Amino acid sequence: AMLHAVRRARGSLASRAAPRRQQPVAAGAARAAPYASSASDDEASALAFIVERGYEPRLASAVIATLKDPSGWGARDGELLKTAEQLAGAWEIGADAGLGALAAAVEREMAETAGKAPVSVVIYPASGERPFTVSALEGQTLRDVCESGVDGGARILREYLECACSGVMACSTCHVYVREDWFDPANAGDSGGKLGPASEEEQDMLDLAFEPNERSRRGLPGLWSCWGVAVTRRGADCRSRLGCQIVLSREKDGLEVSLPPGAHNLFDEFGGDRDL
Repeated sequence: AMLHAVRRARGSLASRAAPRRQQPVAAGAARAAPYASSASDDEASALAFIVERGYEPRLASAVIATLKDPSGWGARDGELLKTAEQLAGAWEIGADAGLGALAAAVEREMAETAGKAPVSVVIYPASGERPFTVSALEGQTLRDVCESGVDGGARILREYLECACSGVMACSTCHVYVREDWFDPANAGDSGGKLGPASEEEQDMLDLAFEPNERSRRGLPGLWSCWGVAVTRRGADCRSRLGCQIVLSREKDGLEVSLPPGAHNLFDEFGGDRDL
């Protein structure tokens, strides 16, 4: 089962995560010159560049609109691609220079405009330190919050969760424990205010996680306590899930999760390339 999961993870990473790192000819040609030949070409090239960095087209379009806004960035016609590239920084090695923060702010504004409700998640560190709260919006995953959250809780969470595969369920580094109070073994699909059992694909990755709750992945009664010291003291049983698969909703406001004391990075341990 473990070998199967390793092979599936590598295949998933190559087929789903890799395209985000590839440089299509049109976008590469646009980057060869500081300025595009026309304003429309420049905007299209900037949009393609941002989408290549892994952002959804709708969000990328909103980022472009923000860059063009005279009351904000005020990027001039013909300079959108150059501005986007500067904000992306050395994206090849993960050294973002502001594009991620801008996209997160734009996404939050879009969500608020669309009427998405704020959701809070209480995080218990494995060390037994005081729990902290992260702020999110409904529709986001716990991995999204870790990756693009802007509050203090999100910054702390980034110190604990590595999220090595960019959220394509090809690793187990976003493994967390969900408190039993928030779990319903009959709730396939995580609808309503509680989380249900992991899917088969998610369970494959949980097989490789650091200290997974084995009972949780089989849908059996939660008879095993989380590693988080603060949670264990309270006697709370919990279930293993991947943060990238926990979609937050207003019914899940106040969700409590505990962090494991370590992580198994599949790409490091099996010689994979996490930057494919």
